[in-house]
Amino acid sequence: MTDRRNIKLVIAYNGAAYHGWQRQAGGVDTVQQRVEDAATRVIGHPVTVSGAGRTDAGVHAAGQVANFHTTNLSIPLRGLRRAMKSRLPRDIAILSAEHVAEEFHASRSAVAKTYRYRIYVAPGRPVELCGQVWHYWKSLDAERMRAGAVRLLGKHDFLGLATSAEIRRNTVRTIYRCEVSQGDSEIIVAVTGSGFLYNMVRNIVGTLVEIGRGRWGPDRIDRILASCDRRDAGPTAPPDGLYLMSVEYPPIQ
Repeated sequence: MTDRRNIKLVIAYNGAAYHGWQRQAGGVDTVQQRVEDAATRVIGHPVTVSGAGRTDAGVHAAGQVANFHTTNLSIPLRGLRRAMKSRLPRDIAILSAEHVAEEFHASRSAVAKTYRYRIYVAPGRPVELCGQVWHYWKSLDAERMRAGAVRLLGKHDFLGLATSAEIRRNTVRTIYRCEVSQGDSEIIVAVTGSGFLYNMVRNIVGTLVEIGRGRWGPDRIDRILASCDRRDAGPTAPPDGLYLMSVEYPPIQ
């Protein structure tokens, strides 16, 4: 019998009030710190929570995945989830808790992530959606954006769509899905990939918006992928409209 458990959490949060997911020095308020504090109080010993994605300040999640190990073998998962809920602020929710294999790691075990970005396209400011969407007051051509989005599909070097702060040497990723949909006042960009570089999704959105407003043609994507030059891509979209929707893992054998 093992002397500890590995517990997987699925977490939703509104990131507007936080300096991102990752714990930081100096008492900066982050989602990871809040979850760790709640888990530590419930479990009865210090807990380190590992997240699947290091969402930036102001970025939200509907399906962030995290895991932690504990030597507390007695507390049931239902009780753990309920107790953590009572110790978390209203803008963070534990959606589920389950036992997973000892080797499971929320980030290293992931095989795909899905992000969604919301762009509110209308002249009037959507006050009720403040901090949840990117308000873009000019019209955008969703068809042009779709034509650009499909050019991102497949395995490419995405260095040209990473922020200069990116330090990983391997910048090749695979995009499985990149779709642009339009509702009454919103354009949604949904992207699923094997992984993402720093600010990659926000840079993709910023580039698609430049295509949608007519500054560039959809073939601008080809130029960015060929040159690997960040200067060829569009601006970084603000964090407000970005959501980590889900994280996928290999099936249990």
